Amino acid sequence: MPRSAQSALLQVLEGNPNNKTKKELRKRQKAEKDMIVSAENMTPPSWLDKTAQKEFSRVVDLFKDTTLLNEADIFTIAQYADLTSEFISCTRRLRKNGKTIDGKPNPDLRLKLQLSAEIDKVTKTLGLTPAARASLAIAKSNIEDDHTEGDDDF
Repeated sequence: MPRSAQSALLQVLEGNPNNKTKKELRKRQKAEKDMIVSAENMTPPSWLDKTAQKEFSRVVDLFKDTTLLNEADIFTIAQYADLTSEFISCTRRLRKNGKTIDGKPNPDLRLKLQLSAEIDKVTKTLGLTPAARASLAIAKSNIEDDHTEGDDDF
């Protein structure tokens, strides 16, 4: 399966595995800058329940001083918030009804595991895990080092 497209920054951080020239990477970086999306209207979608809306707002507030999230990410943030809200509801039902019903495993156990797996995927995408943030920090420090070493962008 082919790898998904990566930004010029990520390609540089990974040691340029696609062997692109500096000219190609600069061109890609310029194109990416031209596609910057606003982060002015980061409001939760109306279809989210109250718990999900609170989680959506919490995530947006966490990243408000960064350029990591923008309006193009609203659906992904909403997806994470919705999954989190459902996970919380599932956990509450398990506490109330128990892990077994009539001697059989409560269906919410399986649902909770599925939700957990989906949440894990989305949190990595959004940079909400320690490993994802560490990767971003490494990326930022490498870029800053590159800018101090010489005139080249790459």
